Amino acid sequence: MAGRLLLVAGLLLIWLIVLMPLKLVALAAGGSETLGYRDVFGTVWQGRVYGLRVNGVPVRELEVATDPLALLTGRLGGSWRVNDASLRGAGRARLSGNGNSLDLGPTQLVATLDRLGLDRLPGLDPAERVFIRLDGLVVRDGLCVSASGTARSGALIALARLYGHDGPTVTGTFACDEGRLVLDWAGEAEGLALRGRVGFRAGGYDWTARIETAWPELADSLALAGLERDGDAWQAAGRQAYADQNAG
Repeated sequence: MAGRLLLVAGLLLIWLIVLMPLKLVALAAGGSETLGYRDVFGTVWQGRVYGLRVNGVPVRELEVATDPLALLTGRLGGSWRVNDASLRGAGRARLSGNGNSLDLGPTQLVATLDRLGLDRLPGLDPAERVFIRLDGLVVRDGLCVSASGTARSGALIALARLYGHDGPTVTGTFACDEGRLVLDWAGEAEGLALRGRVGFRAGGYDWTARIETAWPELADSLALAGLERDGDAWQAAGRQAYADQNAG
């Protein structure tokens, strides 16, 4: 009899969790002040978060399907999908109850250059896209513990065509370096070679770029974009806050 009662109680508990409003879970995780959203609808099984702000960057709509069993361990986890004009993607994530631990599973994102603040070079189409694939990312107490993934963009292919050249596809790899998530990127074509690094932090990112080119037309664009000449190369560095990016 006792075993049957425990079974019924367990099934009832799981049923209640599955039907739990997502807003209740969001409130338990700190509410709008901590998570930065405008409103939440649906259940933990299938819900939507509107007006979410991630490090100051607005996201119009986020669909979430929370794993109810993860709630029993004091963690918030499940799958998510972004629905925004200049940013879309999907993946899986798990967040500890106190927010000090974040595990991202396989994640795919597509963002436009202007959304990422990467459209400074004259001639670049701000609607060109950057494709990001994260195989995994683990963050503990704000420090990057492990990361793997890639990023690529064909934005320079279209730009090079303006000058009658064949441009390269720019590719990069994600890793952790001294507790920070970094992206090392590079691209090369005849008459053009470029490389750089992006280092991500809590409120934004730092970046460096070095470009070597034999195309005089591109050299003029690099000067207009604020890059400084260093012998046969052009280089630049900067710091960007996430909140400075345009909303989608």
